[in-house]
Amino acid sequence: MKKILLLSTLFLGLITLNSSAQVTIDKDEKVNFAQYHTFNWASPDVRTGANPVYHSDLILRNIQDNLSTELQAKGLLPSEDPDLKIIVHTYTEHKTQRVMNGGYGSPYYGFGWGRRFYSPMMYGYGSGYQNYHYTEGTMVIDMVDTHTNHLVWRGIAQGALNGPRGLEREIAKGIHKMMKRYPAGLS
Repeated sequence: MKKILLLSTLFLGLITLNSSAQVTIDKDEKVNFAQYHTFNWASPDVRTGANPVYHSDLILRNIQDNLSTELQAKGLLPSEDPDLKIIVHTYTEHKTQRVMNGGYGSPYYGFGWGRRFYSPMMYGYGSGYQNYHYTEGTMVIDMVDTHTNHLVWRGIAQGALNGPRGLEREIAKGIHKMMKRYPAGLS
């Protein structure tokens, strides 16, 4: 029974860790985004720590390709003399999440039973904590007005990474969620 409790708690913890990225945007409220028609790339800022898995030109190209597709769908075109300079920032960080293992008598006991089979007492055993180690990824997309050199829009996607296998799909989903909200206030 303890194994079932531990496995169900581990499973719930992993679901929590692997939830999709949180996306937020920030914008300059005074800017009229209808004035922007072209974009180009600035030097990226890639910080992945010692692990080379996430430091790859392929990942950066994937981000730029997805973002370019989304921007062109919004009517912005690539140009050598752009209105917007796009800066891509990526960061990875090792994190630890401490999760409580539910036990008998615990409000986090997975199956809803409140007592042991052989005792009417609700006091329990088996509760404790488990540490889960994971890599958190952050992607920041900055849009800078090339005429004023001011940041006018920022999109941020942040979440647990499951390794390089599903990264391409997660990048596409994160950028799509960001770009649903550009131009700011018009979507």
